[in-house]
Amino acid sequence: MSFNQAFSPPPGLTNPHVQTILSSVGRKVMVPQSVKAFLDAATEHVIEVAGVRLVVHRNTQANNPDAPLIMIVPGWLGNSRSSYVVSAALQLWRQGFNVARINLRDHGDTAHLNSGLFHSALIEEVIELARYLMTDGQPERNDLRHCGLIGYSLGGNFALRLARAIPELTTLAICPAIDPYATMRQIESSIIYRNYFIIKWRKLFREKQRHFPTLYDFGPAMKLSSVASLTDYFIKYHSEFDDTASYCAAYDLSDSALTGVSAHIVAAADDPIIPAHFYERLPETITVDLIDRGGHGAFLENWQLDSWVDRYSCRFFSQRLKN
Repeated sequence: MSFNQAFSPPPGLTNPHVQTILSSVGRKVMVPQSVKAFLDAATEHVIEVAGVRLVVHRNTQANNPDAPLIMIVPGWLGNSRSSYVVSAALQLWRQGFNVARINLRDHGDTAHLNSGLFHSALIEEVIELARYLMTDGQPERNDLRHCGLIGYSLGGNFALRLARAIPELTTLAICPAIDPYATMRQIESSIIYRNYFIIKWRKLFREKQRHFPTLYDFGPAMKLSSVASLTDYFIKYHSEFDDTASYCAAYDLSDSALTGVSAHIVAAADDPIIPAHFYERLPETITVDLIDRGGHGAFLENWQLDSWVDRYSCRFFSQRLKN
């Protein structure tokens, strides 16, 4: 599938690192009043599923509460207020969709809600959350609403696993992490991205320890200076996995892991975190639009930092859910 929408960033925004960093950081500097109003209008829901509590922020169409629902899953250590999540949600809402911005466990200042720690293989609670949202809070029902789902990066990995578990979902994964171990090594190769994630992960560890001081002492983690070493530490002392390789294998989507799954991927050939070759061997049921430029989930099309992929998402779901 192709919408024949060529993406061509303006001068100064062609570099994939500039795209990636501005998308994540630049859009936090100046927040338009329209975005603030959208955030203020959202309702916060703490939903208990699979024995944990997860936070979702929803915006519902006042004149059409039964409009199709689009669920959005942010990337690793992102949250429901991440700039790319809010940007997509606002554009979808303006197109008449209801939207639900999901926080994974421990994400988005929710470390206090659950004593257990987040890790990327925790999919059952997210599956149950999606079913909860698709059945208007009655997950025991079998008649799932036809809903849309977007996931970014690690959230894209979650989205593809959700599509595998819930075929009724219309799923769009943006620059999804297909091979977790290789992705970790790719992040490790860049001091910029390595430090970005280390700082955010350490912050989460400190928050978790502050809320559960009798359960956790992350002092040793504060001395580690690589994503790989932090992952090794986390897996050894705070997970059920034997080692990092088995942990990564638990949510690896390479080779035949997605056989029979229907979903669509949008990715950038110049992505500095998820190289394009990860998408080459996916099953035919997974369609891929590989765009020449765009960085990691950014696709900024002007110096107002609007994202081309937001418009792409609106057209994708309008074609699939409004017919």
